[in-house]
Amino acid sequence: MPSAFDHIETIVSKTGDLVETKAELWKLKTVGKVSETFSSIISIIAIVLLASVALIIISFGVAFWIGEELGKVYYGFLIVGGFYALVGLCVFLLRKSLIKEPMSNLIIDKIIK
Repeated sequence: MPSAFDHIETIVSKTGDLVETKAELWKLKTVGKVSETFSSIISIIAIVLLASVALIIISFGVAFWIGEELGKVYYGFLIVGGFYALVGLCVFLLRKSLIKEPMSNLIIDKIIK
C-alpha cells in the first residue's frame, strides 16, 4: 500500500508537469498573437505604400491637367501642393483620432483575440 509520502510525491510531480505544460501553452499563444499582429501591420503597410504610389501618380496627372487648363504647368503643382498641405494639416490636427487610436485598437484586438 502506497504511503502518504508517495501520494505527495506523485502530486508534486504532476503539478510540475502541469506548470511546464501551462508555461509552454502560454509561450505558444504569445508567439501566435505576436506573429498575427506583426503580419497584420505588415499587410497594412504594404497597402498604404501601394495606395501612396497610386496617389502620387494621380497627383502628377491632376497637377499637369490643372496647369494646362490654367496656362502654366506650375499653377497646377501649386494648387495640388496646397491641397496636400491642407490635408496634411487636418491629419496632423486629428492624428490622435485618425491614426493613434485606431492603430492601438488594432494591435490590442489582435493580441487579445
